[in-house]
Amino acid sequence: MTKRAGSAAPQKDAEAGTWYFVVDAGPGPDGKRRQVHRRGFRRKKDAQEALDKIRGHARTASYVAPAKMTVREYLTKWLAHLPVTGKRPSTVDGYRRNCDYVIPVLGGRRLDSLTPLDLDDLYASLLVSGRRQKPYGPLSGRSVRYVHVVLHKALADAVEGGLLARNVAERAKPPSAKSTKAPEQAWWTPAELRAFLDLTADEPLGPLFRVAAMTGMRRGEVCGLRWSDVDLDAGRIEVRQQLLVVRGAPDGGLMFSERTKTDHGRRRVDLDPVTVAVLRTERTRQKAHKLAVGEGWCNEHGLVFTEPDGRPLDPESVAKVFARRVARSGLPRLRFHDLRHTHVAHLIAAGAIPLKIAKRLGHASAAFTQDRYGHLFDDAGSQAATAVAAMVDGA
Repeated sequence: MTKRAGSAAPQKDAEAGTWYFVVDAGPGPDGKRRQVHRRGFRRKKDAQEALDKIRGHARTASYVAPAKMTVREYLTKWLAHLPVTGKRPSTVDGYRRNCDYVIPVLGGRRLDSLTPLDLDDLYASLLVSGRRQKPYGPLSGRSVRYVHVVLHKALADAVEGGLLARNVAERAKPPSAKSTKAPEQAWWTPAELRAFLDLTADEPLGPLFRVAAMTGMRRGEVCGLRWSDVDLDAGRIEVRQQLLVVRGAPDGGLMFSERTKTDHGRRRVDLDPVTVAVLRTERTRQKAHKLAVGEGWCNEHGLVFTEPDGRPLDPESVAKVFARRVARSGLPRLRFHDLRHTHVAHLIAAGAIPLKIAKRLGHASAAFTQDRYGHLFDDAGSQAATAVAAMVDGA
């Protein structure tokens, strides 16, 4: 006598070492019997939980029929729909880049057949040989975790949309958040920053480095800065747009966006006198260069910093030039974004309060600034207390 499919218990696949089950999900809308097959569970307990969940759904007539589309088909449609939900072009591009690690490996699989073990195998392979750019090699744990985050979001949307009954990414084992935390913030001392700015002052990107370091503007904000956003008489910059790297966009993947990284990103930034003088010199130099280039000049956006022919600078290329220049300088290694951290550190040392810093950098709130740079504020508070005591006591 055979067991009824609806009473089936999880079985172990002796060859794969994983658990599976086949269960009756009740009649479908057409009255035909439906069977659900699930494989790849690491533990019998996990298989039993999934089995019980499907039985529960069947009893309440809420079972989701398996999606017949492939992972490739689903992710392609999911990515195409993201702009409709209000996602920024740069965010969609980041999701697409991460899906590009998933589709070559799992794209041919049916969406409903994915298992946690499939995702674990994907993550393991990326940690060994996931890097597509030269030099080829492993992806970092942080990058692999972001692949997982994007895939988890995509599958969660499939569950919410009624395409899947469960999100297998919830059972997967990506690199842990603790082991993949963001790199420690790094910055230069005022003396180190001064040395770098002196070294690069006469180089093509020297003025750009100066503006980034002395304003805390993001890479895309500096590359997207227009002369119409600069008031040299008043000594200020209005941050109104950024230049993004988005695959598929015109102009070699570069796209201007009036949407800044946060809602507070559109802001006014005051300039110091030396930076104003540097920008005046840069404007004069650019006008002379424009005349020399003649008809080949194509700065149609009125950008402050450009390629030799006036075209927009690629923000990623700027960061690479910065990294090479730092390596040759003998100074402590920094990323381009660390110029922003450097500016914050110097503002705190000068006594600026979190609210003022948040407004200057376009942070969402002063609380975010306080949380991110709290240790620096603590150090500054200790130094301030000592300074006050010295004044009172006459030391």
